[in-house]
Amino acid sequence: MFWGTSATYVVGLDVGTTKVCTLIARLLPETVGSAGASPSQGWETVSFASVRSRGVQRATVVDLEEAASAVAESLDRAEQTGGVEIQSVWVGITGHHIRAHPVTVTLTLPDEETDITTEHLEELHRRAQKPYLRDDQCVLHLLPRQFIINGVGGIRRPLGLTAREIRLQGLIVTADASFVRSLTACVRKAGVEVAGMVLEPLAAGEAVLTESEKELGTVVMDIGGGTTDVAVFLEGALVDTFALPVGGNHVTRDLAIGLRTPLEEAERLKIRYGSALPQKVGDEAVEVLELGQGKPRPVAKRALAEIIEARMRELFELAAERLQRGGWTSLLAGGIVLTGGGSLLEGVAELAQEIFNLPVRIGEPMLSPGSPHELRNPMYATLIGLVLHALRHHQKVAESTPLWRRWLHRCWQRVKNLWR
Repeated sequence: MFWGTSATYVVGLDVGTTKVCTLIARLLPETVGSAGASPSQGWETVSFASVRSRGVQRATVVDLEEAASAVAESLDRAEQTGGVEIQSVWVGITGHHIRAHPVTVTLTLPDEETDITTEHLEELHRRAQKPYLRDDQCVLHLLPRQFIINGVGGIRRPLGLTAREIRLQGLIVTADASFVRSLTACVRKAGVEVAGMVLEPLAAGEAVLTESEKELGTVVMDIGGGTTDVAVFLEGALVDTFALPVGGNHVTRDLAIGLRTPLEEAERLKIRYGSALPQKVGDEAVEVLELGQGKPRPVAKRALAEIIEARMRELFELAAERLQRGGWTSLLAGGIVLTGGGSLLEGVAELAQEIFNLPVRIGEPMLSPGSPHELRNPMYATLIGLVLHALRHHQKVAESTPLWRRWLHRCWQRVKNLWR
């Protein structure tokens, strides 16, 4: 957090393949210590910084020194802009090592009828996580889908209810322990601590989905530089997640190879002229710098679009096959929401709709009033989601805090604000 104001500020850190982003947010006084505030309205932006990523490939730290240097640069810029000193950050994590495990555990209470307490829920959590507590992996999240009490399901908040038997159904998300250690070492080498690690597609879903979409069944596809993260939300909870080894950088590389042009030129062409729908591109040509020649040559825009379409079609077909195999396709009334830098390609939503045969929209993150306009961009959905996740964490802590302590905390916040 921050020196002297640990309960007021949170920091999101997104260490990606193409960029490293830092967002410092201040929790509003009425939110800190409050269990009822809306996450999308309970914070305001203090500062934001984005730098080019280094030492990271396909969401994996491959050069600790370079990666830590990029993280430190992003943190420093955010600190200087915001006029604050960062102590700890909420970090996004993803990659092929992430695994999702459906779990069901049961606790039979000793008495015939007993009020469910925090201790009972903690015991359920311990039983659910126990099979996955190994040296080679870490448990990132235990995400309850529902509680079944005395055979009655669909219960979201069991605390205080009376029961003889409690059953928890949910999802355990694990990560490779060596990957977690590498990412933690990278952040610490940049001079800050890790307040928590959050699955990136879970964070992106927090930022772009409505409560109705989470309830009815919706998929978030976060198309990053090195990978595409997929998260399935149903009945208000994350029910499945996986990563695909295809991202925006693969499109850039395909263009560079197909057009015999440098990677920097291919990236420029993708951003400026790229489209995933060749049939909607005109016959005009663009100038392309030829590799090793130092001079441009004309290339039809349709040729660019055909290369882009092939890779994006591959990505969506991989995702569709995986969703079909998981049995989710028929349950997705909310359709598909695309985020990440790759979602900005022209025609990408239309191509996705053709392949999934489901409604598709581009997901812009939900921001607090007064946030910088540049953050209203799908490529920052994960970053915004990290802040929202941190805010929810504060709210859960508040819910478990006695009322008299919450009242004292709010009074203290008012005194500090008046003093300022």
